Amino acid sequence: MKMTSIYSVIILIFLRASSCQRACVKESLDDREFSINVTEHFKVESSTCFHIRHELTFPQNKVTLPYKKIMFERDPSTIIATKTVSKVDSETRDSFWINGLPRGEYEYGFKLEWGCNQTYIFPKKVHISVSALTKKPFVSVPLRGMTEGQDVMFRCRVYESCSRTAHIYWKWTKADGQSTVLQDSYFHRDSRLMLYLTEDYHNTNITCVAEHKYDVVETAVALTVKFSPKIQNDSHCTVEGELLVCVCFSRGNPLPPITWPLKTLTDYSVSSSSNLQTVSSTIIMPAITYHSTTVKCISSNEIGQAESDIVIQNSTANFQLNYVNISFDAVLPWITAVCFSLNLVFITILAFYIYKRGKRKKRKLQENRTYASLRRGDIEQEYSVISPPPR
Repeated sequence: MKMTSIYSVIILIFLRASSCQRACVKESLDDREFSINVTEHFKVESSTCFHIRHELTFPQNKVTLPYKKIMFERDPSTIIATKTVSKVDSETRDSFWINGLPRGEYEYGFKLEWGCNQTYIFPKKVHISVSALTKKPFVSVPLRGMTEGQDVMFRCRVYESCSRTAHIYWKWTKADGQSTVLQDSYFHRDSRLMLYLTEDYHNTNITCVAEHKYDVVETAVALTVKFSPKIQNDSHCTVEGELLVCVCFSRGNPLPPITWPLKTLTDYSVSSSSNLQTVSSTIIMPAITYHSTTVKCISSNEIGQAESDIVIQNSTANFQLNYVNISFDAVLPWITAVCFSLNLVFITILAFYIYKRGKRKKRKLQENRTYASLRRGDIEQEYSVISPPPR
């Protein structure tokens, strides 16, 4: 009895193993029974999420439950996503979710797996071109305008990418191109910046920068800040000869015109010019007609008014001194050259004079020697005729 039971179990195990082996045998598949309906070309931006929707057609009697829908990238072994289907009446339409991609070109394919090592790879491929992100942040500015001394709020709303969070920060760019980070933090979609306005912010940029997973986008806004006039320190008054010349510089927005309160004087001329937010005004008058030590400069616009008493500096003496110094410096090389030439001529004349004098002395000495020789001959001859007296 025991032996019969053992034989029965062995036969049962053998039959089950035989049936498993038959189930794992790959069946020949007909490509005409398999198809996929899918968009083959996509153009998207980086950091953008999207669905790859598709519909599969296959023989239900061959693809047994449960089976797997698989999406792969280029090579079937590089699996991106897998879905397992275990119901008989499952929807053939489906989609795979792409959670953002960096810039580049991509290719995806689809395959089915079921039973024991049963696989079918669909020949149709999906090509995706990913370009730079163009969805820039939206920056809102105060509608009531901007004036120095105010607190204003800027708001930045960022496109919601796949990651749902972005690294958002604000930067301030000056007119010379140098940038400073004002605020740096992570936000979901919205960031706000509070600024206390001064004239330094005029004609500069505030930028909202959003760093997504695969790309960086930013939006800059130009700031126009109204501010009251400020007379610059380089304003000056000088006496040049017989004229008093005063120049006043004032900076403000809107441009602040400059006036000179000289009601009692009529003999003067005024000229003005402007550059960006700076106004320059020059007044010229006879120095003898003005009897004060300062000249008042007034500048005003719709925001406010500024005035300054500019001290008069007498530059005539300095001008003459500078002129003398400049003239002396200019002729110094010529003076040196003339002195050198005169010295050279003097030395040459002196040498020539010494040479001539020495030559004259030598000639006179020779003449004296010749005369002495002649005189000696005559004297000897005279003395030769004298004979001693006899003894």
